Amino acid sequence: MSRRLEVDHRFVEELPAALKPGLVYISGTHNIAAHLCCCGCNEEIVTPLGKAGWTLHYDGQVTLSPSIGNGALACSSHYIIRESRIRWLSDMTESQHARAHARDHAAAQELNATQEPWLARALKVIFNWVR
Repeated sequence: MSRRLEVDHRFVEELPAALKPGLVYISGTHNIAAHLCCCGCNEEIVTPLGKAGWTLHYDGQVTLSPSIGNGALACSSHYIIRESRIRWLSDMTESQHARAHARDHAAAQELNATQEPWLARALKVIFNWVR
């Protein structure tokens, strides 16, 4: 396996059936970025974008943050994609993976707790209007 040092990007509506190495696919429709692991193991990496996921910055080049930590994969690779270049970090340990997973889960729970269902918001507006 050979590690990549940079990536290119494609904006897509839907992800293709087979991802190509060295490309980050960005779908605004589904609010995700996806690529094959940059270590060369060819595992598919899907990063949800948004408050409980990754941040995508695009200025002709792609930056994803935080880092991509593949602690659940056999490769355990860990890297940052900044300005379409790969900055390699030391492989993720099991404890780092567990902490990252717990942090991601807590962020998703917090986001879900703060988002009121649309019906509840609509009923509040109607109730306040009638009062």
